[in-house]
Amino acid sequence: MPRVPKEVRSWIYDFFYNERSAAYLKIDARQYIVAKGGNIEHYGLSSLRIGKPVADQLEFMEGLLPCAELPYQMPMVELPGGRVADLHLFGDGGSVWLLFLDATPERDNQQRLQQKAYEMTLLQERERELNAKLQSTNEALRESQEGLSREYRRAESLLLNILPASIAERLKADEQIADNHAEVSVLFADIVGFTERARSVGATTTLAILNYFFKAADLLSEQHGCEKIKTIGDCVMAVAGLPTARSDHAQALANYALELREAARRERFAGEPLSLRIGIHSGPIVAGVIGKRRFVYDLWGDTVNLAARIQKAAEPDEIRISDATHQLLGPDFACDPLGETELRGTGRVRMWRLPACD
Repeated sequence: MPRVPKEVRSWIYDFFYNERSAAYLKIDARQYIVAKGGNIEHYGLSSLRIGKPVADQLEFMEGLLPCAELPYQMPMVELPGGRVADLHLFGDGGSVWLLFLDATPERDNQQRLQQKAYEMTLLQERERELNAKLQSTNEALRESQEGLSREYRRAESLLLNILPASIAERLKADEQIADNHAEVSVLFADIVGFTERARSVGATTTLAILNYFFKAADLLSEQHGCEKIKTIGDCVMAVAGLPTARSDHAQALANYALELREAARRERFAGEPLSLRIGIHSGPIVAGVIGKRRFVYDLWGDTVNLAARIQKAAEPDEIRISDATHQLLGPDFACDPLGETELRGTGRVRMWRLPACD
């Protein structure tokens, strides 16, 4: 290799030391190639001829020489054959040294990095899409779960409107509900003259009155620890002493009846105060759930039948109780004797009037 400037030698040394390729050309003032060396063939320079003009041999040199200021650098120049080199030009008196330093690995590495960055960008975009989809799915799932929870609470509320809480739990456990209760008190209450008044006021007012009456019956049953079993037309059936037994079932139902009558008196129906007939009897009953799709919790037995007949025998605004219920109430309730009354299908029954609680 002809004597080259120290800086050129340093470049070549560094590249060879790092097992990289280098080639060089020395171009005189006439722009003729006067020397060449390094891994010339690697760059496709083997055909270069010394003593011939540069412009005739290297197309990529066109317009490069002469350089106004040296040293001069052109990074990442693609050479014939697809290789890439960094070009460094150094002045040497009346000549120029053109140094080709192999940049193909950097180019390839840069491409790999760019490809990796591109792939990373795709992965990040895909990750964002998946996260967005996951978030959307989670949101839909959350809304679905909230919807299911609302429907469950609604179904639970509806079930508790139909059944006592303990009976509902047993029913959900797929248990057959059929219970004997030795001591309960049963009440029937209906609106006096309901059918005749309903004809004169129309459907809207009639439903409003029924809604008022049944809501009062529901609220008072909760306050007194009773269970409203069902409504039959304008009639309410309630019981105390089940599903959990209580020794004061007669007192609880008597207080319930008194407050239900007072609640009715505060409302008017067809221009007159709302009036009830109420009957109560105490004794044993059978309770259970019947039906599959439209199930009901109901009571059966002579106690139920007698309570219904006592209610029908009552006068408007009167609470009638059987002798069995009167004995259970004790001295806290002032009751008026009514003597024995003939009831259809039952015979003569001794009854009492419950005016008020002392």
